[in-house]
Amino acid sequence: MNGFVIGQRVFFWTGRGSQGHGTIRATKGDRFLIDPEPDAVKGSDHRILSSGREVWGPRDQGVRGYQLNTPPRPWLENS
Repeated sequence: MNGFVIGQRVFFWTGRGSQGHGTIRATKGDRFLIDPEPDAVKGSDHRILSSGREVWGPRDQGVRGYQLNTPPRPWLENS
């Protein structure tokens, strides 16, 4: 899948404003689940549910291969 491997450090971005560096944790279909570094920017795909659980797109839903190691296009791509 696009030459990326689990454990690889990458730059990621989402169409909802999140971006930064992280490590590929797993794959899920055509998506890569990312463990973002602490300084990664959280966009509108970051939520804290009423239960207190934190949900963040890159970590929980993943990003597609074209959203790794490419210049960010925040707000232009619906991921």
